[in-house]
Amino acid sequence: MSDVDITAFANEGNRDLHILYGSQSGNSEGLAEKWQKESKKYGLKASVHDMDGFDINSMSEMSRIMIVCSTWGEGEMPDNAEELYEAAVGVGKILTNTHFSICALGDTGYDLFCQSGKDWDKTMEDMGGSRIHDRVDCDVDFEEPAELWMNDAMSKLACVDNEGAFQSNLVEDMVAYASGATIEVEETEAVVAENVGTTAYQAMGTSSLFFHKPNKWLKRVKEAVDDDNLPTTGIEKAKDMFKELRKITLKSLPQGKDYIALVDNEKCIGCTQCVYYCNFASIDMISWDLKARTSQFESKKALILDDTCVGCTLCAFACPVEAITMESKV
Repeated sequence: MSDVDITAFANEGNRDLHILYGSQSGNSEGLAEKWQKESKKYGLKASVHDMDGFDINSMSEMSRIMIVCSTWGEGEMPDNAEELYEAAVGVGKILTNTHFSICALGDTGYDLFCQSGKDWDKTMEDMGGSRIHDRVDCDVDFEEPAELWMNDAMSKLACVDNEGAFQSNLVEDMVAYASGATIEVEETEAVVAENVGTTAYQAMGTSSLFFHKPNKWLKRVKEAVDDDNLPTTGIEKAKDMFKELRKITLKSLPQGKDYIALVDNEKCIGCTQCVYYCNFASIDMISWDLKARTSQFESKKALILDDTCVGCTLCAFACPVEAITMESKV
């Protein structure tokens, strides 16, 4: 423990934190926005930046930076990060007083796992930045490791003082401060009740990162499956077919909020691969009572929930039999 007043330290001087995200399907952006809310517990004032259009030279004025970046295709930067990364590679040593840490999102099914995050980690160091916490490389189940990384990285970044120096002896106190354990100022009963016993880790579990399906869709799907158990064998059955197909880029596919995924029921084999890859809970399996099918999972077809589909194309990318296409809503 330090003899520094951690409450005063966390609330005085420059407390800016800059969170940059490189995102193809929305995962990195969602994490960045969630961490922005969490930063308040550490006395930080976080700003979230889309890498698209971000001025690389503005980093020279920043003392605290978190970067979360996904990897697209075969080790490529997501679309919104390409230009900024190219600028960063050639900008030189412009970071003289900047502390950073990287969260990389990827898929171990690819040879160049989390390559974009690894590239940013090296480039930030080449630019003169100081790595305050080691990079984390997250697989498709990224929520837990990303959360643990955030807790550790943010507690250290919060210990960068007004002059841009990292005060490592304050980290333990800062962790306690973020949990509400060291708050000594008198507060109203309502505020005390809000702070006591709420750790940053626990608070992250109180809100969902992704969208929930509207109740009308939940009711419709429940009625459709008639209490049948959803299939569990589809992913393994489609794995071999999908291994090669998943490497094909989808840059030629239309995507965005003006488009929606559509399923060709004649082609759909009910493998559930699209359900597994959808980040927005926009796909469910419904029973079609196909008497010609013998396997339980093959009697179910994918249903796209148009209320929550964001047109990201991941389901079309995942489908091993090209049963999903992107169509204009207009």
